[in-house]
Amino acid sequence: MQQRYTQTTAGELERERYSRNANFIEAMGIMVFILAILWVIAYPFGVMGGVAGAQRLSEILMVVGSLYMLFVAPFLHRDTAASWGLGSPLGLWRMLKEASPGKRAALLLIIAALFVGLNIMNVYHWERVVRFFNLHRTGIRDWNQGFPGALGMVTFGSVLSLIIVTCGIRYDNFLSAFRTAMIIALPLFALILLGAIAQRGRSVFDDFTISAFLIGVFGYIFWGFVQQLLFSSYLGTRIRKGFGPSTAPGNVIALEKRMTFTAIFGLVGAFAAATLLFALLRRGHGDEIPGWSLFAFAGFMLPLFAAYAWFYARDRKRLLVATLSGSCFGLIHIDSYGLVAVTFLLGIALTYVFMKDANRNLVALGFIHGLLGSSFGTFFSKGKSGALEVDYSVGPWNVREPTWGVLIIPILCILFYVAMTVWYARFHQEP
Repeated sequence: MQQRYTQTTAGELERERYSRNANFIEAMGIMVFILAILWVIAYPFGVMGGVAGAQRLSEILMVVGSLYMLFVAPFLHRDTAASWGLGSPLGLWRMLKEASPGKRAALLLIIAALFVGLNIMNVYHWERVVRFFNLHRTGIRDWNQGFPGALGMVTFGSVLSLIIVTCGIRYDNFLSAFRTAMIIALPLFALILLGAIAQRGRSVFDDFTISAFLIGVFGYIFWGFVQQLLFSSYLGTRIRKGFGPSTAPGNVIALEKRMTFTAIFGLVGAFAAATLLFALLRRGHGDEIPGWSLFAFAGFMLPLFAAYAWFYARDRKRLLVATLSGSCFGLIHIDSYGLVAVTFLLGIALTYVFMKDANRNLVALGFIHGLLGSSFGTFFSKGKSGALEVDYSVGPWNVREPTWGVLIIPILCILFYVAMTVWYARFHQEP
């Protein structure tokens, strides 16, 4: 059967069975489906109404949706593993077969080291593994107490490690993708650290240990991999296939005007966002938020808005499509709106770079999620950051003060995605 290809927003050709319209409408439909389960079923009936079985129904529907996203959709659309940022046993075998003896030996050594390292982490942090897979209510949690449970624990870790090193890691572009990941992650890590120090001084390191931090980073890499499999891989793929590259002359701002645009957009955007944040925090915490905080917020936001403006000037359509994709990742974290804002920004960056095959590597991008998730959680979500505390508990079952007013923003978000779908279906034309 002849393969069909579509040109994505970044201009690359990817294998695809269906039309752009089908890809975009499916992505928006899935996003509405997820939000509706959480905020039209789980919250009003389960949390507010106390209806028995509402939580179980919502969990079943979420599992069904996840199974479709992970297993059915890629088969239907003819997505490749590489288009999702994943490796494959066949691709790995081909790399080993075609590599020179030296490169083959180095790659085998890396694979063996990863396999052994993952197994060691599995053994030493078995309780975390059990909690991650939600198996803490089963007998599996006691496998680390001795033989023969230890054999089951090692077998479980070996199978999981084998899947990760053969299917989870894409080796052919790891270095280029990891380089991109560090370009994104390290400046943002520095910004998080500087923000924490500016707020609380050296006391931010009072209970800080490198070992605990690195374990947190590793855990977030794995959790980030799973999250981005659903968002960057599934939703990012569907949305970037929904829009071709722009051919409009105004899509790119001329180089001589780019710096001026970046400076103006960065300053205006930073002060507007800082003013909104300052007003919200001042309303909730009063004089705990001093007046000079407005300028501190603006200073920390300026690099973010300037970077957004710069990439907007380079390719407006690609960044706007990435912004829409990033909103999906952000809004799944309702009702923790601090986390919504942070993950929205992270989602934009991840889906933007994920549009290029050279950066399409889930493990490499997982380092961004791991480093930033662990550092932000360490410095801004463990009861030490006062008014800047960001709650990591999300979803309808974690709303601390349930009221019907909580539904306003989720319903508006659902209406936004429905409106986007209607607009797209009405105005977008296939090439």
